[in-house]
Amino acid sequence: MMLKRTTARATHYGIPAGALAMLLSCAVLASTFVPYPGKREATLSRVAEPNLVFLTFDTDAAGFMRTLGIRMPGIVVARDTPQADPCEREAAGRAMAFVETFLAQAKKITIQDVRMDNAADEQAVSPIFTDKGSLSAAMIEEGVARPDSVDPKMSWCK
Repeated sequence: MMLKRTTARATHYGIPAGALAMLLSCAVLASTFVPYPGKREATLSRVAEPNLVFLTFDTDAAGFMRTLGIRMPGIVVARDTPQADPCEREAAGRAMAFVETFLAQAKKITIQDVRMDNAADEQAVSPIFTDKGSLSAAMIEEGVARPDSVDPKMSWCK
């Protein structure tokens, strides 16, 4: 009789735990949806913000082209907002000019493993590479972006 109670309790708690595990795994899968895997050559449409670049690329072998706003993972870019200090606003202006110049001078632009919440989104996350290297690495080297691991309260003033 005691064995049945122990089994019943384990089963009783096991069902909610199993359901929770399934929900969490679904949430993880949803956040890592990669509708366009691999490297894809892209063309510059426009630079909306230093970390929002609209690129056009071939989505499949049938030649269907799509333009998406691409944000680069792992970096934080200076912002030009009324709340920002003057150094950050200046860095934001330099970031915009740097990104526009860097991409305009590129002979080849590629994106890789484009991640989205769902295929209907207008924006995605992907590293952006050119024949001159990684855009995010170049922005960090230029001082107009930094890794997202840096304390966000750190001033943009040097």
